[in-house]
Amino acid sequence: MDAQGTTQVCPSPVTTAEAGPASQDFGPLLCYLIVVRGGIPGTMLRLAQSASSLGRSADNTFALHDDTVSRRHAVIAIDGSGVAWLTDLGSTNGTFVDGSRVRGHAAARVGDGSRIQLGASTLLKFLKLDACEAGFQREMYERAVRDNLTGLYNRGYFLNQIGPLRDLSAMRDLGLAVILVDIDHFKQVNDAHGHDAGDLVLGQVAAVLREATRPEDLVARYGGEEFVIALPSGSQDQALERADHIRSILASRPMRAFGVDIRVTASLGVSFTSAGRVQDVAAMISAADEALYEAKKAGRNRVLLSRRRLQTCNGKTTSADALVVF
Repeated sequence: MDAQGTTQVCPSPVTTAEAGPASQDFGPLLCYLIVVRGGIPGTMLRLAQSASSLGRSADNTFALHDDTVSRRHAVIAIDGSGVAWLTDLGSTNGTFVDGSRVRGHAAARVGDGSRIQLGASTLLKFLKLDACEAGFQREMYERAVRDNLTGLYNRGYFLNQIGPLRDLSAMRDLGLAVILVDIDHFKQVNDAHGHDAGDLVLGQVAAVLREATRPEDLVARYGGEEFVIALPSGSQDQALERADHIRSILASRPMRAFGVDIRVTASLGVSFTSAGRVQDVAAMISAADEALYEAKKAGRNRVLLSRRRLQTCNGKTTSADALVVF
């Protein structure tokens, strides 16, 4: 059993002859769209009384990273009696409720438990949940997207969310930086102090990354002793300053494990693209990984900017010279 797990016991609202009427107050039901397919399963999209827009564009209430979904695909609204109404906005690939296509610009009623399909790939489930049910659903989702050891997001969540973060940054006229962080000589930490101590060090490195980043940044454990950050940034220099700030904290702060101070450093690889220019976020991650490898070869405990030429939206290319920041 997961040692970090939480067992939730919710009193049943059903009445029985033995127990008498249930007295538990579950409060008002909240309306959600739950992602079934076309994103991270279990993602909870809470609906407001006002209309919530769905589509591929970053300026929707809920942006869906699916090429078969139109930029402004559909709107769902909850009326005063709690009934949900879904309107297709003239989408290219259609909107479906329980398998039936919704006529363009005509509102279709959505029942509790109904399945909503947008385009060819995105499938959502409409649910009304009380506070306890919503808490349970949220706990299951958190378990799916978090790394058990560090509490940071896991690699799958990062890869799913970096595209939408890029689009949102571009809409705000900001570039995007990807920073890969790798602890130097981490095997020596495990060999000298044991794997339990190594796990404690990883947890404290994760805490430094949380401390050094903002709520809008995306931070994840990428695997082993490697971490990844995607952050909106106005310039390449700002991204490098942020990366070197992380490097400096790690180099100066001892990690504590079983009464012993363990000193660690990290090497960081950075890739950056200005607002709206890059097409493929996978290329940015790969470029940051190459820069990280070069930082390791150059002596570790340093930040290196990628020199790779990245493909841009207009078919041209952009490049950056290598830069080491100490």
